[in-house]
Amino acid sequence: MAFNTDLGVAIWGAHQDVFRRFDEPIALCISSPPYPLRKARDYGGPNERRYVDFICAALEPIVRSLLPGGSIVLNLSGDIFESKKPSRSLYLERLVLALNDRLGLALMDRIPWVNYSKPPAPTYWACVNRVQLATAYEPLYWFTNDPDHVRADNRRVLEAHSAQHQRLMALGGEGRSVTYGNGAYRIRPDSFGRVTAGRIPRNVLERGHACSDTKAYRRQAQALGLPKHGAIQPTSIPDFFIRFLTEPGELVVDPFGGTVKTGLAAERLGRRWLVTEWMYEYLRGAAEMFTHFAGFQSAFG
Repeated sequence: MAFNTDLGVAIWGAHQDVFRRFDEPIALCISSPPYPLRKARDYGGPNERRYVDFICAALEPIVRSLLPGGSIVLNLSGDIFESKKPSRSLYLERLVLALNDRLGLALMDRIPWVNYSKPPAPTYWACVNRVQLATAYEPLYWFTNDPDHVRADNRRVLEAHSAQHQRLMALGGEGRSVTYGNGAYRIRPDSFGRVTAGRIPRNVLERGHACSDTKAYRRQAQALGLPKHGAIQPTSIPDFFIRFLTEPGELVVDPFGGTVKTGLAAERLGRRWLVTEWMYEYLRGAAEMFTHFAGFQSAFG
């Protein structure tokens, strides 16, 4: 155990060793596994050839403990290219098929995480050879073991209505009758007049990569003389999926915990959580983000 709170625990160790012996019902696994980069980051990772087997092996014990209708969300990279070519790898397609064929997971959606603050890349093919466009998104893949009973509810992630929609609700709806697309879409005089709690989110998440939690983690890591994690997701990504796909008190896990953003979002939302990470330095820096939560204990002293 690296540290824990009343709601969750961060374990310093290999995910295989933890989840292979785990039998607690899991509502959601959300994770950003290492990408199959040609030059791996400090925390390592498999190459493209081994990637499908690596992810399937990591998820197999988690799927075994997944509640009926539970979900798995993976933040992966679309910027993996064929060797010395500007054409993109098909590893994502192979992975989706393997997760369905081997683990019985159904694909619920591919949700782009659009990030316009990403550095222009792929550097060689976009900035040097000029044959590719600069990438502005990463794919988030959402799977479930039972699509007929999936534990999702978009009412938990409703967004504020636009000013125009609020005006229409106040007026009781549209004042016109219009037909578009040969009758496929109609606007009636009372359209948009019903008062509702919010707008259903689109299946695109626009989020910058920086957030206040990331900045706080980096300050703590620097103060402790620790190396900083080089690939950090904003807490708003796990926050969204935890609200969308779980209820308070349910268990959320992350086998590639990094700086424990999944645990941080779950803690704030009243969900139980379990995170594993094999890089001691990342857990040590992340622990400082949890010191004010109830029941905090740390093995770091």
